[in-house]
Amino acid sequence: MTETVRIAALFNAFYDGECWIGLNFIQAIDGLSAEQASARKGEGFNSIWQLVNHIIYWRETVMIRMNGTLGNPPMTDFYQPSTISETTWKETLQHFKQVNTSLVKAIHDFPSDQLDNPSPRKEQSYYQLLTGCLQHDAYHLGQIVVLRKEL
Repeated sequence: MTETVRIAALFNAFYDGECWIGLNFIQAIDGLSAEQASARKGEGFNSIWQLVNHIIYWRETVMIRMNGTLGNPPMTDFYQPSTISETTWKETLQHFKQVNTSLVKAIHDFPSDQLDNPSPRKEQSYYQLLTGCLQHDAYHLGQIVVLRKEL
């Protein structure tokens, strides 16, 4: 098994598999309504919805960097739509699923022997880019879990 296959498996586990941290993304957001997902603890705090979009934003950024470009996706980071509905919440979750599928495929297709090569970000290898993304996602998943408990 190649290193990229192992890394891709970790992303799949984070999304809906046996996740080492004990809770995967699907379990963390299961049953959340749009109203709950959009709620904020107070001024200056992010909602669960914003955190989900933030994870999407950075996963898309990672895919852009995997293609050799230092850039960001066209969506706004920490985006929350102005229309809060079950439909728009489901669209966000579907977007997350699509991005997860695309990222896992991109990781599978990425040559393992290039993981130690520099990514477009100065002083960061592709291995650091991918594992850093997993660390980032786990951090924000923890925030989602805490916010959900406070609802």
